[in-house]
Amino acid sequence: AYIRIVSGAFQKGMKVGHSRSKPGKKFNLAQAQTLFGSDRESVEVAYPGDVIGINNPGDFAIGDTLYTGNQKVAFPGIPSFSPEIFAYIRNPNPSSYKSFTKGIDQLLAEGAVQALRQRNDDGGGPLILAAVGQLQFEVVQARLKGEYKVDSDLEPIGYTLARWAEGGWDAVDKADADGKLFGIMIVQDRWGRPVLLFRNDWKAAGVAEEEKYLQLKPWSKPPMFE
Repeated sequence: AYIRIVSGAFQKGMKVGHSRSKPGKKFNLAQAQTLFGSDRESVEVAYPGDVIGINNPGDFAIGDTLYTGNQKVAFPGIPSFSPEIFAYIRNPNPSSYKSFTKGIDQLLAEGAVQALRQRNDDGGGPLILAAVGQLQFEVVQARLKGEYKVDSDLEPIGYTLARWAEGGWDAVDKADADGKLFGIMIVQDRWGRPVLLFRNDWKAAGVAEEEKYLQLKPWSKPPMFE
């Protein structure tokens, strides 16, 4: 993960709090690097304005705040982009499963694309990539090939926009049972939250107006950790 120092100073080995984690939980920043082209150099100290790379334990997301001390600090989060194209991505070579998974996990952590899954998929089914434009898909495939030496296949899905249902799964189930979600794909994001995929703006606007309890939003932010 890459972070910008806003105030104070970074020191190797310092412990920091995380804006979306439980109060009192600390993370040890044992290693940090600066990058210049393909060169990497270890960092002992960094100051405001510096951008450094740190190990991501899996908790950090784009827009999070790391801070020292016991007083929580949290800058406003950065919403995820509203995707407009979607495709299943598959690994055509089972022997490269580990490299493929590692590459996908890294690209998702960087925010190159978003990931969606079928509602009841616990990770064993095909991953759905969501992006604003085709170039993002091409970048993902190129980086998988160039950095992780794995091939990938994309299967486009015929939907053009996504809406997060902040009303939760109960609201989605109600709308589905009432026949209001015909022709709409129901999926989940990386945190298990409901997302509805629509084929056109007209359908999305109609559902949002008629089924207000769904609380449809065109963006999302990482959730707070319990």
